[in-house]
Amino acid sequence: MSESAEDRRVFPRAEVVLAGRVDGNLRKKDCAVMDISLTGAKLEFDTPLTGETIETLRFSKSAALNVSVAWDHGTNVGVNFTDAPHDIANVLEPLLPKSCFEPFDNKH
Repeated sequence: MSESAEDRRVFPRAEVVLAGRVDGNLRKKDCAVMDISLTGAKLEFDTPLTGETIETLRFSKSAALNVSVAWDHGTNVGVNFTDAPHDIANVLEPLLPKSCFEPFDNKH
């Protein structure tokens, strides 16, 4: 029997609907952040990326994280955060419920 993706997650995901903007090789593109954790997020776009890369996910002009694409399913894209864990936590703290930080708090 294989583990589900949820069972393998180190940090819980929060279902959200946040405005985001990605920066990449071709242009900036708006997206909706549909769920998020301290390790990554699920993004939804109006149109598929089609050859575009994503390097940064912005939540506001000042709050941004570096990312790498984990999977791409057309208009839905999963990204992993690549910044240092404490930097990620500082950016996401105002956006996530406290329960998403519990495994992080127990480790540090």
